[in-house]
Amino acid sequence: MTRTAQQKSNTRRGRPRLETQRTLYQIKLSGWDFTWSFSLALRNSWANEGHYNEHMILTLRGEVLYPENFKYPDVECQLYADARLTQDIEPPKGIGSITASGTRLIAYIAVPRERMDTLAGVADRLISLELNATPLHYRRALVMSIHLGTEPEPDW
Repeated sequence: MTRTAQQKSNTRRGRPRLETQRTLYQIKLSGWDFTWSFSLALRNSWANEGHYNEHMILTLRGEVLYPENFKYPDVECQLYADARLTQDIEPPKGIGSITASGTRLIAYIAVPRERMDTLAGVADRLISLELNATPLHYRRALVMSIHLGTEPEPDW
C-alpha cells in the first residue's frame, strides 16, 4: 500500500495572531506635561537630522474607564515628535507601544512633529483618550491608533 501525501490546509488553527486581535482602552484624562529641548546634534547619534537635535514630549495622564476593573488603572501616554515618521522605508507594525508595570499602563506614541504645536495648544482641554492596540502579552502591546477628544465619547 502506497502512502499519498495529504495537502496541508492554509487555514491556521488555534488562536488568531496577536497582530490581528485588538483591544480598546478608553481613558479619562486628568493632567498633562510638556517637555522640550534643543541642542547641537552629536556626530555619532543615529537620530541626527542635521546639526541640531530637537526633542518634544507631551505627556498625558489619566485613568482607564474601559475595560472596567482593569489591572492597570493608571495611564501615562507620552506623545513624542518624530520628524522621521513620514520617511519610513518599511511599513510600520504600529504607531507606538504600551508597557504595563505595577498599576500603571505607559504608552509611547510617535506623532508627526508638525502636530505637536496643535496638541500642546489644546492639551488643557483634552478629556478623552482612546487607544486601539493589540492585547497585552507579557505586559507589552502595539498601538495601532489613537483618538483624542475635548468631549466625552458618547458611549461613556
